[in-house]
Amino acid sequence: MDDEPVSLELLTMMAAKAGFLDVSTALSGEIALNMLNNGDVTYDCLLLDINMPDMDGIELCKLVRAMPSYHKTPIIMLTAVAERDYIDHAFTAGATDYANKPFNIVELSARLRMAEEVVIARREVAAVISTVDAHRPTIARQHTFDLPDAIHIDGIKNFIEYSALGNYLTQLSHAGLVGSQVLAFKIDRIGAIYARASTDEFFYALTEVADAIGDALRASGYMMAYAGNGAFVVVSNKADLEPSGGLESKIQNAIDEKNTEYDNGDPLDIEISIGNPLRPNMSKTQRIRKTFDRAIARAENRVLKKRNEPRRPNIRLIGG
Repeated sequence: MDDEPVSLELLTMMAAKAGFLDVSTALSGEIALNMLNNGDVTYDCLLLDINMPDMDGIELCKLVRAMPSYHKTPIIMLTAVAERDYIDHAFTAGATDYANKPFNIVELSARLRMAEEVVIARREVAAVISTVDAHRPTIARQHTFDLPDAIHIDGIKNFIEYSALGNYLTQLSHAGLVGSQVLAFKIDRIGAIYARASTDEFFYALTEVADAIGDALRASGYMMAYAGNGAFVVVSNKADLEPSGGLESKIQNAIDEKNTEYDNGDPLDIEISIGNPLRPNMSKTQRIRKTFDRAIARAENRVLKKRNEPRRPNIRLIGG
């Protein structure tokens, strides 16, 4: 969706060269919303220009994300603006990727192919879930997702999908990277929680942890995603790298005060470990994988270290 006919024509041509021939265009956000709400087609990927009159792409993205049919559809934001605030607003609105103007055929093709891979992967997961549901009397499966899956958690400020967090990191300028840090949070004994909890209880536990992390980091600004296996990865705007011990204690205390429980009233004791923060890798080709993997490894090493320490008292507050 773009308000410039020339840009729309150029985008259509570039998409065709990349092998994507079935493309629909709209000159405004209002037209786009009408197509999405009243059309007979459900689109696999949306490209939204941030700078449009009346309704900008960020506002449109929020409205699209509220539609059940497009809750998880890849959305690529298009803009010539490179300021971090614009990038932050785009991703918090629900964007999964970001492409810069003037358009580069190689970059745009790569973004579209990444979106295609997401769509294909989700269709495969849906097919597996459908098969499980069809055989539910003979297949005992507590959750429709596996423990390593990077599932999405709704209702948490600045929480985006794990793949989108990587795309977000690629968009930051050199100055933005220098002023950022990456750190990971790991829920200890997540396997035991996954094995015992219902799906609702498991999401409840993840949401409580994400909420506590967000409260602790709100002052400095951040983007957060769940990477699977009980690990949360955060890109923080805080410039100074500091040991994470104090932050771990602060978040752990906040979680303890929540007194989380299973539905039957048993304590759902959640303990977290945080690895020390690190700077993002400056090499674009290796930045995402290496930086996120290193951050998670630091959190997991913290888990192992704590197992050799005396376990903290398990104190629950009851009543007023």
